[in-house]
Amino acid sequence: MTRLRTRLIGSWQLADWKVFTTNGPIDPPLGPAERCTGLLIYTAEGTMSAHLTLTDRVRFADASLDGGSVEEKAGAYSSIISYAGTWDADDATGRVIHHVRMATFPNFVGTDLERLCVFDSDDTLKLDTPPMAMGGETRPSYILWRRLSGRDA
Repeated sequence: MTRLRTRLIGSWQLADWKVFTTNGPIDPPLGPAERCTGLLIYTAEGTMSAHLTLTDRVRFADASLDGGSVEEKAGAYSSIISYAGTWDADDATGRVIHHVRMATFPNFVGTDLERLCVFDSDDTLKLDTPPMAMGGETRPSYILWRRLSGRDA
């Protein structure tokens, strides 16, 4: 197992999220990072799962699993980014590659999402993303994650 792969295995919680423009940082698509939460999981077997969401999502008036008005469903969709699949790590480039199999954003499905891994410590992971289309512009971003202990996951 590669060194990078070994360092990534486990569960991580969102600590910060920044998107950048030529004029400086702006809020990510879901809103300010302090209003968001997230969970990133890498297994030793090669499965990964990433979830970013607003902490205070609006509940549907109809609590049945297939409930929710069109407006409520649109609001729910716009308050979460989630995907899962398999993953590989490249020690030479310091990158993790997420092979997306399912996602809330359908355009992610079937793609490989590469992230540059920067560790401040074994418990702090910054994933730098290549520029992605957001708000009509191509913008770089990063997400900072903190390792969860077994009790926190």
